[in-house]
Amino acid sequence: MTTLHDNYQYATKMYPDHNCYGWRPKDSAGNAGPYKWMTYKEANTAAKEFGDGLMADDMIPPVTQGGYTLRMLALFSKNRPEWTIAEQACFMHAGTTVPLYDTLAPDVVAYVLNQTKLSTVVCAATETPKVLSSASQCPDLKFIVQMEPPSAEQAAEAKAAGVTLLSFDAVRERGRGSPGSSEPPTPDSIATFCYTSGTTGMPKGALLSHENLFSALAGANVRGIRTTEREVHLSYLPLAHVMERLVQITLINTGAAIGFYQGDTLKITSDLAELHPTIFPSVPRLLNKVYDKIMAGATASPVKKFLFTTALAAKTARMRATGDLHHPFWDKLVFSKVAKKLGLERCRLIVTGSAPISADVMDFLRVVFSSVVIEGYGQSETAAAGTLTSIADVSSGHVGGPSPSTEIKLVSVPDMGYLSTDTEHDAGEGNAIPCAGRGEICFRGPSVFKGYYMMPDKTAEAIDSDGWTHTGDVGIWLPTGQLKIVDRVKNMFKLSQGEYVAAEKVENVYATCAAVAQSFVYGDSLQSCVVAIVVPDFDVLGKWAADNGKSAKPEDLVKDAAAVKWVLGEMTVTGRAAKLHGFELAKAVHLVVEPFSVDNDLLTPTFKLKRFQAKKLFKKEIAAMYASLK
Repeated sequence: MTTLHDNYQYATKMYPDHNCYGWRPKDSAGNAGPYKWMTYKEANTAAKEFGDGLMADDMIPPVTQGGYTLRMLALFSKNRPEWTIAEQACFMHAGTTVPLYDTLAPDVVAYVLNQTKLSTVVCAATETPKVLSSASQCPDLKFIVQMEPPSAEQAAEAKAAGVTLLSFDAVRERGRGSPGSSEPPTPDSIATFCYTSGTTGMPKGALLSHENLFSALAGANVRGIRTTEREVHLSYLPLAHVMERLVQITLINTGAAIGFYQGDTLKITSDLAELHPTIFPSVPRLLNKVYDKIMAGATASPVKKFLFTTALAAKTARMRATGDLHHPFWDKLVFSKVAKKLGLERCRLIVTGSAPISADVMDFLRVVFSSVVIEGYGQSETAAAGTLTSIADVSSGHVGGPSPSTEIKLVSVPDMGYLSTDTEHDAGEGNAIPCAGRGEICFRGPSVFKGYYMMPDKTAEAIDSDGWTHTGDVGIWLPTGQLKIVDRVKNMFKLSQGEYVAAEKVENVYATCAAVAQSFVYGDSLQSCVVAIVVPDFDVLGKWAADNGKSAKPEDLVKDAAAVKWVLGEMTVTGRAAKLHGFELAKAVHLVVEPFSVDNDLLTPTFKLKRFQAKKLFKKEIAAMYASLK
């Protein structure tokens, strides 16, 4: 096996009658029922029919530009079976998928369609209006394949826009009537685009080949991250992001079951309770919420708090001393009940990535769920491969060693005081730890992407002449051979006294503060300190308000000087505990009610902060904070 097409065909041959894709049908009232499943054989048949239908009507014609000739198909929806079936159909004809986040605005959709010049978009009914609104700007767009049957009104709108609107089933029916032969891809074939987060402008389309993705799978297997046909996975992380893609590639390889969420993150707890997954890939943002909610429930009364904290301390100590993730007494009395309540009582593996996670939260998850917790570090440009912690290692505070599919080196950053020859790292307050070099983390190997589509200048900035991809992250090699991320080259700002501050590093620290839900840290080169825009955790702040005779309404709390002072104090305590330097601590904060989100254009579809947008939106508040400090 050398391609994702090979991977899928292997699974179909080995596990034809195993559950492949599951979804929860809804009744007339919109209530989701039990999971309904299609087998690997049924899914493969659907992919064959859909692919033949695409080819019969020339819906994925070859496009030659930028040094590539590609048959491209856009996928535009939340995670669901049709998404993955369409992708496999595309691979059967050496095609390339162009995934679009379901949160993209129409102007970004138009940008991607025009850059790729593709002819067909497969989308959910909720996304059809976005595509139609872009049609007049996209002369190459010819077909929209809607996953649901289109209405007469939608068909009329499409016709008026000069686009043919078809249902997913209609394309399958076309394929059944016009069966064709497949044209399997080669390892060098471009499998997919992965549009990277557009934090400062339009996104860049990273090109990932079958070799890139398959080598990432092979590397994980070599490191012992192996799944079996008994695995059950809840798919809710965006399929447009490479992390979820790699998870599904791994699971398909062993004939595992993939159940899709309802499409609403607020209902994930219901999906977990129905599915009872055995593995749970996630991201720190969501895992921090799991931590907060469990802690809130466990400390709701003095008795609960005493019992839970006693159990947590005892089991954590046992785990650190022996590496054992189980406790014969406390699991039965406390932790099994917590896991069952969340639908994770069968979970044996939790995988986290895409952003740093605190050591305390990792240990907490291991203890509460009696599960292996591993952390990966990589980028879209490395097919999510890079480093991975060991399944047998219960230590935290690092991202593990190199994936077998990836070379890593550290490049000196003299301006920041990091040298690849360094033997010590200041971890704060004079606490020096031994290391084997410090510098910017660079990747090379079969997992590294081919470049950004139609952007040779951006590709040259990312990949140097020796083939190394520069990440913008600063790391140190620990004596154990593990990589620890300590800073950022990118998103740095220099304060007036000459000190550099890595905004993401500080924000990740503040993310562990109970009083903070989200933060945007900003520094001005003419100022000697940083300030922050903060979305407080209103549950926590509400308790403070109740204890202090204040209104618990969010709109009142964000304007209350005492509340602002208290939140800043909590942030300062958290920052000092995390060994932040004094100049890294926010000296003033402005509280806001509305969370940073994709909808208000402050987050990318992968939930990364859009700093340029945030700076622009909060320009007056930032100026007022600095004025108040004079």
